[in-house]
Amino acid sequence: DFCVQYLSYKPQERGASVQKLYNLQLSTKAILLNATNKVRSRIQRSGNVKLQELFKDWLAIKENIVRYYNYSQAERESSKVDLASLESKANDLEKQLSEQSDAFRSQFEKETITWKEVQNALQQNEAAVEIIRIKKKYAKDSVYYVGLVLRKADENPSLMIWSQGLQLETRSFKYHRNTIKFHYTDTLSYRFFWSPLESALRGISTVYLSCDGVFNKVNFNSLFNPATGHFVIDDFTLRQLSNTRELAERRISGQSPGKTATLFGFADFNLGQANTISSSLKRNFGRAYGFEGENIPVLPATEKEVDEVQKLLTANSWDVHNFKKLEATEENIKTAESPKVLHIATHGFFLSDLDMRDNETDELTANPLFRSGVLLAGASVDRTGSGRKEDGVLTAYEAMNLSLDQTDLVVLSACETGLGEVRNGEGVYGLQRSFIVAGASTVLMSLWQVDDVATQELMNAFYSILVRGTDKHDAFRKAQLEMKQKYTVPFFWGAFVLIGY
Repeated sequence: DFCVQYLSYKPQERGASVQKLYNLQLSTKAILLNATNKVRSRIQRSGNVKLQELFKDWLAIKENIVRYYNYSQAERESSKVDLASLESKANDLEKQLSEQSDAFRSQFEKETITWKEVQNALQQNEAAVEIIRIKKKYAKDSVYYVGLVLRKADENPSLMIWSQGLQLETRSFKYHRNTIKFHYTDTLSYRFFWSPLESALRGISTVYLSCDGVFNKVNFNSLFNPATGHFVIDDFTLRQLSNTRELAERRISGQSPGKTATLFGFADFNLGQANTISSSLKRNFGRAYGFEGENIPVLPATEKEVDEVQKLLTANSWDVHNFKKLEATEENIKTAESPKVLHIATHGFFLSDLDMRDNETDELTANPLFRSGVLLAGASVDRTGSGRKEDGVLTAYEAMNLSLDQTDLVVLSACETGLGEVRNGEGVYGLQRSFIVAGASTVLMSLWQVDDVATQELMNAFYSILVRGTDKHDAFRKAQLEMKQKYTVPFFWGAFVLIGY
């Protein structure tokens, strides 16, 4: 047990052990996400035309695979789809990509990052925090969480412990979400989730936070301290990262696309047709969100949202493409050039195992990236006979294949776009991960079902500040603080989290 061993160490031994633990986190946390980003980046910047074409072919096959997974059995038979053959071909291409990209691996891979390099990237009033979920053996509460806190002048990172991990993941988290949902004042979650960090953050104003486990589901800004009457957002500027190594790496981006934005909103999910919800995924979505067997309800506030965003950006010399109603399609998202800002205002979803009640294929059931996504035009309409290539449901699996290497910010203005399946040490398998894999630097996402009017107001406030030249993180914090003056409960202002550098 690491913590038992740690407490038995002499002070100098404790420092060395925490340094090693921090270094281990830097090299292994979100390792699959980092590796995927590096491979994609290497291929795009390689100058190897043959390899780039191979990569495009692989993406095209993966696109077809996910499309056919969402077909009904009858549609597959009618289209004479051989999924096994496609998957085999995709695997072969993936092997070729891996073999050929090894030849120039060293050109792009960065040297190992240590805790000291992260520390050197901090300012005096800043701290980096790595939260780690650890599972114990043979114990009643078999999970605990460790927080590694690094400040500019520290000789070693500090170590904090949440000892009742299972309680945090069950009873404490359920209490927290219920207070959000029912607009209660939450007097306990601050103590549950934030208090263990307080002593190590005295004198700190900005915290770079990399989460694990249940902490991925909590918006720390929305935690209320009854002793002071403050929320965390009042006392700290929080910036969430997949791994605090990002502070030392400073991501290398491609040519900036300039001030360009692509907006999607007010999608016509039903294409003016009667009830035609047909696919298994769509039926499960309807059940999970309360309109089974009905047309997917439109979101009128999203039209005002994207129109206001377009107005603000255009007035500040941005080149804006606004796709609404029948134009807010999956096809248009997939074919759009990588803009500086991609804004999607629509229904978002994450379907848990309990929501998946039909007889889906094993792949659909097992892969959480098939069970989270956003809905676009035609999402409730059967494709059969329509000639449409896409079904109007952009899953997280498909979002990974978007080309967003020049995109600075993706705004997912929809319900629960930050949810997904939490995997220990790798973060959340859902939309946020997929858009980062696709190349986006930062993703703005929600952790619970949102009020569409309040969301429209929040986004308007955010862009109003952003266009003045304010950093995107500072702009969003100011927008949330502005909204907090109008809406006192976090349900209306605290759902969204900005993750990335």
